[in-house]
Amino acid sequence: MSKNLNVFKRLILFFLGMSIIQLGVALFLKTNIGSDPFTVFTQGLASTLDKTGVKDFSLVKIIAGSAQVTPGITNMIISVVLFSIILMIDRKKINIGTLICVVGVGPIIDISVQAVSYFQMESYNYLLKGLVVLVGCFIIAIGFSILSASNLGVAPNDIIPFIIKDKTKIEYRWIRIALDGSFLILGFIFGGVIGVGTIICMLVTGPFIQFMLPYGEKFVGTIVKNDKNIS
Repeated sequence: MSKNLNVFKRLILFFLGMSIIQLGVALFLKTNIGSDPFTVFTQGLASTLDKTGVKDFSLVKIIAGSAQVTPGITNMIISVVLFSIILMIDRKKINIGTLICVVGVGPIIDISVQAVSYFQMESYNYLLKGLVVLVGCFIIAIGFSILSASNLGVAPNDIIPFIIKDKTKIEYRWIRIALDGSFLILGFIFGGVIGVGTIICMLVTGPFIQFMLPYGEKFVGTIVKNDKNIS
């Protein structure tokens, strides 16, 4: 009974962390001065797909609420594709959190974008937009620290680098740099925004996450008793 309760608590904490992360992503998207590489890729691909017949699919209309390919819809498409690849290549790396990310991240991004739209960030001056991006990076760090401490897995795009590392024996950092560079280039080609926000993200997100990880562990530890992670 205690173990089942801990699993339930971890699921709630994972969902909480995931939701907080997407709030930070929404701030990136609304300032429109650049963001992290994967969000640039998602933003650009969404812009491209919105010009195609994909926006007229019934499922897209149901999820988005209109005939529009949003960043959230695009994130779901990317996640499903990457999940399928992982399923074929190394399914052991899939955890329950991965499944939650596949179906949950997209809608939460769109809900978060709608929520922060009330602040009309498009009218902010460049300095204020930069500060908002900085806050977004810190919010993402908070969410990631909680999500990571829940020990339920990560999103498909975060699993891919580890699979490449296992298959090629190349150091993780070089794989990550190569993937981030690819996301930036493809995102820019598709119409994503690269700017000062991108530079801010690349400089501070890592240090912010490193700073917040111990606090995430403490927070989760006060709610969940020590037990093995689930899969």
